[in-house]
Amino acid sequence: MKKSFTLIEILISIAILSVLFLALSNVISYLSNSSLFIKHKYQHTENSDRFLKVLYYDLLDADYINIKQSKNYSFVKMRTTNSLYRIPKPYVIWYVSKNGNSLMRLESPKDVNLSVEREYYYLDKFAQNVKIFKIYQKNGGYFVYFDNKKPIYYEMYKGF
Repeated sequence: MKKSFTLIEILISIAILSVLFLALSNVISYLSNSSLFIKHKYQHTENSDRFLKVLYYDLLDADYINIKQSKNYSFVKMRTTNSLYRIPKPYVIWYVSKNGNSLMRLESPKDVNLSVEREYYYLDKFAQNVKIFKIYQKNGGYFVYFDNKKPIYYEMYKGF
């Protein structure tokens, strides 16, 4: 007599494998959703940390800083040695745009204003739906207050 599997044994093994694949697909789906959630959360944290670092080094390495205040926003123009585009001593403007209340950073090799042609500067968006972006200068130090979803504020001094 030949040793082989009966039809019932094959059907039982197919049923067990089906249950295992169904459970495995649920686990893979759950892991995929978790991975996307963590990636989105990490990306947001990385962007907010990047914004703080870039602004910090812009202020720290600035030769001059001109701050104009409005009700909820500061318009900050400076010349700094901190460049995202390898421009030696770029001119940098931090402002909140009217389009979506986005926090923008303009970097240019020339002294510019916001009405200059696009080819003369680089523009980066760091945050959206900004409620407050204020920078105060007092006694050689700077106080930065930023409110997007969670308020962030810090105080820094140059020369220490």
